[in-house]
Amino acid sequence: MALARALITEPQALLLDEPLSALDPFLRVRMRFELKKLQRELGISFIHVTHGQDEALALADEIVVMNAARIEQAGPPRAVFNAPRTEFVARFMGGHNVIHLEHARVAVRHDRTRVARGGEGGALAAIVTGAEFQGASVTLALRTHRDADIAATLSDAAFYADPLQPGEAVSVSWDAGDQHVLSA
Repeated sequence: MALARALITEPQALLLDEPLSALDPFLRVRMRFELKKLQRELGISFIHVTHGQDEALALADEIVVMNAARIEQAGPPRAVFNAPRTEFVARFMGGHNVIHLEHARVAVRHDRTRVARGGEGGALAAIVTGAEFQGASVTLALRTHRDADIAATLSDAAFYADPLQPGEAVSVSWDAGDQHVLSA
């Protein structure tokens, strides 16, 4: 109802302050499609404030990630998600490991992180601390030899073909092109 009242004045821009926060997850997804459709049909700018990363990625043409009233990174959703510039953006957007290497801190997406049995041969040695089934995928919780918590997302088929158990030693690796050096 509030949206209809706001649109009746034919605004040039519309501020939406967490409009989907009170909805259940399934309705929230349906409403994202409706909001995107409405924005396209009306041809007006929406400024959409949200703490939901999935909501921002789904709805935005441009994302601005702020930390302590300072812009950490701005750009198209795909660019911000795939190439975070700072540790804050990598952690806030989710889906990334922040890994402290010898001369740099890098971000590597969970789904670009490979895991192999045995703690040798990869970029990092780690121990499996848990596995979470998420439907089409399984996310492994891992603890590196430096006591850093990281994650790897595998397809459910890949995981269940040879499941790893908590306590097992693994090696963690990724392609060099999948890591993004983070600025201070």
